[in-house]
Amino acid sequence: MYNMDAREYNQNVMKGYFAEVYPLIAKQIIERTGVSSGVCVDLGSGPGMLGIELARISDLNVTAYDLLEDCVIVAKENISEYELADRMDAVRGMAEDMTYFESGSVDLVASRGSIFFWEDQKKGLNEVFRILKPGGWAYIGGGFGCKELQERIHNKRVKEGNPGLESAPCRKEIPVEEYQKMIDEMGVKGEASRTEKGFWIIFQK
Repeated sequence: MYNMDAREYNQNVMKGYFAEVYPLIAKQIIERTGVSSGVCVDLGSGPGMLGIELARISDLNVTAYDLLEDCVIVAKENISEYELADRMDAVRGMAEDMTYFESGSVDLVASRGSIFFWEDQKKGLNEVFRILKPGGWAYIGGGFGCKELQERIHNKRVKEGNPGLESAPCRKEIPVEEYQKMIDEMGVKGEASRTEKGFWIIFQK
């Protein structure tokens, strides 16, 4: 399991290098899925910035859900900072066991950068499917939203000598075709693809 300094990651990466990433991806998620109200889970949220940006541009009630207790603590601090405590909370848990959420209770599951660290990716995707309402959407993967932003961030990180989580030794990314096979075997109608926006698994229940 990956571990990290949640406060350092929050300050230097989420609110530093990646500060422009989360608003862009949140906008792309809302535009692609059409989900702007109801219940949303920011799965593998870290300090919660994707969920925060989703909440800021929608009427969604968002739960930041992460395995690391330190990330949950920092996410709660960020939620308070952005004055979103009335529509957002943070909870500890793992992707492969989301019993915190009832089956068919969630309108949108969004996740950036988390699936690569799940112990059992197919089991996690099955849990995502379970908690979605009929008609609910999943938008799971990783990326920067556009090629220009990715290149700008990469160049800055290289220049400053900070490769970040993408170089973590426990990161587990398999070919896109394998992810597509996973969702096909689940009987889910969706797609796994890699474009200039990043790698994303997108499906509707």
